[in-house]
Amino acid sequence: MMTETTSKEKISVIFAAACALMMTAHLQGGKTVRDALFLYNFEVIHLPKIMVIAAVLSAIAVITFARMLPRFGPARFIPPLYILSGILSVGEWATIVFWPHVVTVVLYLHVTVIDSLLISGFFSIINERYDPYSAKKVISRMVIFTALGGLLGAGAAGIIAKMMDTRAVIAMLAILHILAGLALYEVTRDQAVSKSSSAPSKGLFTIVKQNTLIQRMALLMLTLAVTISLLDYLFKATLQVSLSKSELVTFFAYFYICIDVGSLLLQTFVGSKALRWFGLGGTIIVLPFSIMVGGLITLAFRSLVSVTLLRGGASLLTNSFFGPGFELLFTPISPAEKRATKILIDVGAHRSGNMLGGLMIMGLLLLPGSPGRYILLIVMALACAMALLIFLLNRGYIAQLARNLRDGTLQPDDIAIKDTTTLRTITVTQTSLERDKLLQQISQLRKANKSSIVEGTTKQNDATTPAPLRDSSDEDSEINAIQDLRSGDDDRIRHVLVNQTMTPALLPHVLPLLRNPRVLKEALNAMRPLASIASGQLIDVLLDRRQHPLIRRRIPLLLGLADNELALQGLTLGLQDQELDVRFRCAEAMGRIKTNHPQLSTDTEAIWQVIKREMAHLNRSGAKSNQGVAPLRYLFSLFGIIFGANVMDICYESLQVKDPTVRGTALEYLDNLLPQNIRRPLWPLIEAEPTRPKSERSMQEIMEDLLQAGRTLKNRDEILNLSMQELEKPD
Repeated sequence: MMTETTSKEKISVIFAAACALMMTAHLQGGKTVRDALFLYNFEVIHLPKIMVIAAVLSAIAVITFARMLPRFGPARFIPPLYILSGILSVGEWATIVFWPHVVTVVLYLHVTVIDSLLISGFFSIINERYDPYSAKKVISRMVIFTALGGLLGAGAAGIIAKMMDTRAVIAMLAILHILAGLALYEVTRDQAVSKSSSAPSKGLFTIVKQNTLIQRMALLMLTLAVTISLLDYLFKATLQVSLSKSELVTFFAYFYICIDVGSLLLQTFVGSKALRWFGLGGTIIVLPFSIMVGGLITLAFRSLVSVTLLRGGASLLTNSFFGPGFELLFTPISPAEKRATKILIDVGAHRSGNMLGGLMIMGLLLLPGSPGRYILLIVMALACAMALLIFLLNRGYIAQLARNLRDGTLQPDDIAIKDTTTLRTITVTQTSLERDKLLQQISQLRKANKSSIVEGTTKQNDATTPAPLRDSSDEDSEINAIQDLRSGDDDRIRHVLVNQTMTPALLPHVLPLLRNPRVLKEALNAMRPLASIASGQLIDVLLDRRQHPLIRRRIPLLLGLADNELALQGLTLGLQDQELDVRFRCAEAMGRIKTNHPQLSTDTEAIWQVIKREMAHLNRSGAKSNQGVAPLRYLFSLFGIIFGANVMDICYESLQVKDPTVRGTALEYLDNLLPQNIRRPLWPLIEAEPTRPKSERSMQEIMEDLLQAGRTLKNRDEILNLSMQELEKPD
């Protein structure tokens, strides 16, 4: 069954690659014919007008698509549109002889409006089919075929136009889209349609208003479109005064061939690696930087060559770096919201930018002097704005991934619980994500004198309420307490722990009781008030290797309640301990302190050195459990000290889940968060399985299935009781 599934998936990828190749061949071949026919039949001053008309039609089409895609899904809606586009090209082929000017306008609008919508729809299918981490690999490979398709489309258009005529190129376009539609039917054959997630629960404008990531993506696309529109006009205006009409088709063919060859080479040898080298933001920001540099050069040395290089370079980097990176920005967005907004961003914002660019050109033509100089200055200013937007987008992208992880693990039963460490982690994560509620509960528990400490959590409602503590500073009383604590009688010891106010003087006599499972709860609870005022004493015991291992393992449970940097410094030294269990508990305690007191500082460089050492050891020995502690879990506790214990706990638990959506989101988050020198040795330990199709179910549906399949716990008290049983186990 696994072999059959893998074989079907490989076939789907092949058909998707074929569709990508043919759709971009249609786009590049269509642009070659479109630009040549327009400049042949009309003056370049009419170009801004047709750009505005195309933008208006695109706005209408975008509204239609935004309503239809959530309702039917891209898998059902997009393939037939490819075939309808091919039929429209057949009509253009048959009528261009009779009405050349009219068909030229129709062809221009067809290629400009419809092709963009169909390409966006294709990537919607791919984006929904795979999880966020797998999507990065698939899209990177798919872009190679789109570059190859563009190369073949532009080359074929030039050859066919030269050997036959322009009308034959239109026939080629018809065949390409019909075949692309048939290939896409094969891709979507086994792609399920989820009814419950087919439509967003919120309206389009509500989604855009509430999601900052979507707002910035739309603004970036609009800014890019304005920039490209201005460059395109400058490029074509320069061409019309520099070349004859008979040379236009050949020039555009060679121009697009060069762009596609460059895109193919860049994407093959650099583009797929750029995301790993520079990250998502660093890859996308290459485009505005190159426009700024190219604009300065063209402003100083303006000629057909410099303008062509500027326009070609913008297209080249858009195809190779900006486009693939921008597609990945959609991965944290839920399928329902993605369906409603992707067309709006890909086409609506893009065409709105074209319209704005056309209006700006029409205004610039009315100004005295050279409009080319004005255009170059505006283009460089827009490139600066794009760079700022990309910086903000990269931060928003990571934040959105973090929110998705939290949203996917808010319930303890959403992830199958395999061991007590997982149980403890989910408990800590759950209470941390509801911090306000937790603080209120702690306050209530303190007033009632019922709070107690357990391994991995800082509070538990005990079945029996201890007797009220009374303040006893009398020397004789303290001596009697020490005698009782050292008596070996559990009843006498328990009486002191419950009724005597603990002082630093009593601490050395209470610490040995951490080995006694019969009074462990009372001992931990009694020492809680000393976590901050006696941090130094606790650290001395933690670092003293002559102490019993059980005592040293449980000291971090107390230090995790401290509120000072001394505790953090001591726990950092504890990360050098020979026992993995001690190191693990020190890391968890540090994460707890940083969560409760984020203003406290830690030696980040020392933590990174510990992380590198642990990863080197894991890669040599393997991530096998030791004394009940998973070394990989310990590694994520170390990450939590730097990046936040809550989200790293969720990342670790998400990586244990088989569902590709949850696991892929965690991988994608780590890929964007961790530096490269950390990702490289970490990746062999947590690498995803081979690419699998992503379900179209919503996150809520996935979580409901996990809840039914996993272990059901009645309430948090049961979790805490199970943790207490583990805590009380003897050595």
